[in-house]
Amino acid sequence: MAYIEPAPLKDKENPFEAMMSRFHVAAQILGLEDEIYNVLKNPARQVIVSLPVTMDDGSIRVFEGYRVIHSTILGPSKGGIRFDPHVNLDEVKALAAWMTWKCAVVDIPYGGAKGGVTCNPREMSAGEIERLMRAYTQTMADVFGPDKDIPAPDMGTGPREMAWLMDQYSRSVSYPHL
Repeated sequence: MAYIEPAPLKDKENPFEAMMSRFHVAAQILGLEDEIYNVLKNPARQVIVSLPVTMDDGSIRVFEGYRVIHSTILGPSKGGIRFDPHVNLDEVKALAAWMTWKCAVVDIPYGGAKGGVTCNPREMSAGEIERLMRAYTQTMADVFGPDKDIPAPDMGTGPREMAWLMDQYSRSVSYPHL
């Protein structure tokens, strides 16, 4: 069968619907069984949280955060955390599914996940970003874990944010020695 190039994403296209249209074509080409298709077409878990954060000026802003676990069939889920003003649930769902496909294609024992917080880190101080990452981690402490869901950096986050995440996670799950 000849390779079919998927249509490019349009600016206004729903990222999850775009991913699903590509998945549908791939499933047909692969002859994927209906049962497997039905298991993989929707995320295994979606978490949406409100994150109140005290800003440097003393005001409290509430940010929306997400964590989507698409699949844990091959092992614990793995995926980055994105801090971006345009991130939304549909984007995170699509990116989590893409993580599942990437892990499966290279045959590593992880499922796909992705997280995000709707914020603009370029307009926030380091202290505000730290408080936001710690609030996100605190609310996701029961989701994260080395045998459950492994977070990583993504757009708008890096080693500094991962250090805050690990510190907060270790406090949240009573691992003070980490």
